[in-house]
Amino acid sequence: MSQEFSEHIDSYDAWKSDIGKTLSRFRLWLRRNKLFSEDLDSRLFKLQESLKSEYLTLAFVGEFSRGKTELINSLFFAEYGQRILPSDAGRTTMCPTELFFDRKENRSYLRLLPIETRLETTSLTEYREMPSQWTEIPLMTNSAQEMSAALHTITQTKLVSIEQAITLGFNEAHLERSESDKNKVLIPAWRHARVSFPHELLKRGLCILDTPGLNALGSEPELTLKLLPQVQAIVFLLGADTGVTASDMAIWDQYIKSLDKDNKLALFAVLNKVDTLWDELSSRKKVDKAIKRMVNTTARQLEIETSQVIPISAQKALVAKVRQDKSLLIRSQISELEHLLSSSLLENKEAVIWDSVVGEAKSLVKDAQQLLKSKSEKVFQQHDELVSLTGDNKQRIIQLIAENKKDLQTFEYRLMAIKPSQRLLERQTQILLSTIGSKVLSKEVEITLNELVASKTTIGLFRNMKQFFTAVNTIMRELTREAELTNKMAISLYEKFSNDFGMNLLEPKLFPAKRLSHELEEIIHHSKRLNNNLFTTFSEQSLAIKRFFSVTVTEVMNFFKSTRQEMVNWTQNVIYPLTQQLKLQQKLISDHQHELAELNKSRSNLDGKIHGLKQMIKEIELEIQNSEDILSSLEDKKPSPPDTKVVRISSANR
Repeated sequence: MSQEFSEHIDSYDAWKSDIGKTLSRFRLWLRRNKLFSEDLDSRLFKLQESLKSEYLTLAFVGEFSRGKTELINSLFFAEYGQRILPSDAGRTTMCPTELFFDRKENRSYLRLLPIETRLETTSLTEYREMPSQWTEIPLMTNSAQEMSAALHTITQTKLVSIEQAITLGFNEAHLERSESDKNKVLIPAWRHARVSFPHELLKRGLCILDTPGLNALGSEPELTLKLLPQVQAIVFLLGADTGVTASDMAIWDQYIKSLDKDNKLALFAVLNKVDTLWDELSSRKKVDKAIKRMVNTTARQLEIETSQVIPISAQKALVAKVRQDKSLLIRSQISELEHLLSSSLLENKEAVIWDSVVGEAKSLVKDAQQLLKSKSEKVFQQHDELVSLTGDNKQRIIQLIAENKKDLQTFEYRLMAIKPSQRLLERQTQILLSTIGSKVLSKEVEITLNELVASKTTIGLFRNMKQFFTAVNTIMRELTREAELTNKMAISLYEKFSNDFGMNLLEPKLFPAKRLSHELEEIIHHSKRLNNNLFTTFSEQSLAIKRFFSVTVTEVMNFFKSTRQEMVNWTQNVIYPLTQQLKLQQKLISDHQHELAELNKSRSNLDGKIHGLKQMIKEIELEIQNSEDILSSLEDKKPSPPDTKVVRISSANR
């Protein structure tokens, strides 16, 4: 990749590092102000760890023979002086391939999942946690030749009968028949490949996903249901020599177009092989016009902006980089794509981190800041009481002691009075948790499995799957209903607390049931579309059932599992600001009672105590300002609005 991309990665790393340092400052601030708790510190630690573990994922999607692997070679691996990934003519990358660096194992490897695992109900996500199920091949990264030879294993095929191929989920029309036996076809030997090696960009968090065309996308629903929606940028490969073909359009309509609705996804259609339009007998200006017409036509067919269509020659770009031919590199137009990817990829990832990590961090800072402001108000009140003790007013001290004792009693009474509301909220949160308990979901899965197995027709399968989605939606509606009630109780508890104790509090963090409901709707929407594709792909009912359960049900179960964890975290943290406020106020009242008792014995240290409170007020004001600085520091990390405008340079003027 260009120097620009490396510089953007450096900037991104520095951006994340600055956020991490700000969170560390906040953790120290909490300890210094005695607002620290194990739970809060654990939450901040997880936020910091999530910053370190984030991957930047770039997906290359398109039909076979569009030059996806050649483009990856030219973008990322030209420094090796040869093709690292196999990109010879024909169908090369026949299984989805991920390129990344495994930070946990901290080593290089090539892992290949046998194609026969498609017959199992185990999902790809689950197989990732089963290294023993993969065939592992060592990668000698210090030798380009050795590494290229090892990676060529990804292209291995096997000869099977047409029936076996269909059983494994392949579309006969997309397969190459054996020359010696027309009843047999070539299929990929591997279902999925994972390549870990210490390329500088991969070590810094870049992950590349290479997909091998319509056949793989149709028979591996997890690619489109789980992996593609998680990427930050998609490069959709087309051939400038073919234009948008029917199979290209099928991939676009079925798997890519719907993802474009997400404004956090950078999507580019790359017209590769523009060198086929280079005509030595035509002027550069005429060639540029032909390319521009192709760009406009492609944009119109895909219904996207022309700025999203990038004409390039991946093969010429690779040659130019290896030979250090600047003129050919410019004419390949690879630099435009590199610029767009290096900016949009990081901008989109920064937006995701801003919404999740920084958003939660700012909320925690504001909660802690409010606690300190309440403490400041109480200390000011105590300071004014002591200042009023001028002259011989021992009776006034006795009166203040009595008032303080009454304050403490009132505080403890109100504390007891608020307990029933707290317990009511706690019981309601348990009801909330029970609505998506594992037993409830397991029952629905078991019912659906039995009904699917009993189905004799495709119509019956569709009907039972529809019933499953209906049951899941019913569970989600119940969850939303209970969540609304729980949120109302939380609001009521905060209002009662504020009124009883005369404290200004931030509003409670409400459980995001509507957001989660929308996420489930999206999963079901994609699942329905993918399951329709499954039934048109597979002729064998038992396999269709397995695929349905390995993808759709697993995805729904994982959604509810993560929702339950989010709910547990919410129930533990929703009243945290209240309990912290109570502890702080109770301690301040008790400490003041002790000070007044000492003053009753001797007035000699009154000035010292007033001075001590003044100093405390100054320290609190300083710490409040420090918390404002922490908030400002986080706010300063807000990503700039994306700018993906492309200024094209006519090849006639190069």
